[in-house]
Amino acid sequence: MQLLQQIGDVLPGVWSTVSDMVSNSSPAPAKFESSIAMSATPQDLTAELGGNMLMIQFAMVAHPEATQAIIIRTETVLEIARVATGVNWDEVDDNVQAEIRPFAEAIIQGICMGVGSALQETVVATGMSIRYQDFQLPDNLAHSPSLIRTQVALTIQEVSGVVLWLMDEQCAMFIIGKDDEEEFSAPVIPAMTVADGALGHHSGSRNEFDSSMEVLLDVPLEISVELGRMKMMVREVLDLGTGSIIEVDKAAGEPVDVMVNGRLVAKGEVVVIEDNFGVRITEILNPAERFRLDSAA
Repeated sequence: MQLLQQIGDVLPGVWSTVSDMVSNSSPAPAKFESSIAMSATPQDLTAELGGNMLMIQFAMVAHPEATQAIIIRTETVLEIARVATGVNWDEVDDNVQAEIRPFAEAIIQGICMGVGSALQETVVATGMSIRYQDFQLPDNLAHSPSLIRTQVALTIQEVSGVVLWLMDEQCAMFIIGKDDEEEFSAPVIPAMTVADGALGHHSGSRNEFDSSMEVLLDVPLEISVELGRMKMMVREVLDLGTGSIIEVDKAAGEPVDVMVNGRLVAKGEVVVIEDNFGVRITEILNPAERFRLDSAA
């Protein structure tokens, strides 16, 4: 009961941050309010949550083995997509999933910022996946004897729904700042100063910092280069054929965007290296610029 009370004390601040982050990435303000925390068993959740729903799975870098799950039911997903696009969707298809992805990413970003604010340290998400699928608990939650189930009321325009956040007790201990009492040995990543991206104060030795970073060095990242974007109607896409020209929203000679896991981190110019295309980096965005661009996306 004490753990539930403590996690319940942290939730309002976390969901307030989520509200701000989601509002920045949505066409309408979003509110996540009236959060509650309760205990649950995997068996209870499996019996209650049948059918397809949006499953957002992620962990925090400090404890990558402690996967958490955000769950949004189908009817709420369709309503959020309608608010985002102005289209009444009958089912959650690939288009709906693409439209709702920034909303889902903003939830995770807000959770990490809210938890980080409570702990007064940088909290980063890892291993995030966003899928519309039949309900299935991640392995660590499925094999945990007791889970922490938190839920919050979502309001965006006239849309009302409930968002569930599932975690194990180890993760809950980390969120309330009682991590030292658990048998975790994963390193904590030192915070970065937003102004210039330099490492903030770190009381440990250089060797300790190098050891802390080891956990990240083998994490694969997807690097992509974006020439530009545009929106087309379905009929226009169907009319495309060999020789068709698609005009994007960038002028000739303008720098291309270099994306890491879908996030803009740099700009560059296209070059040719023997028979291959490449990109010469011309500008690296500092953390403040990256955050501003992500929030405005």
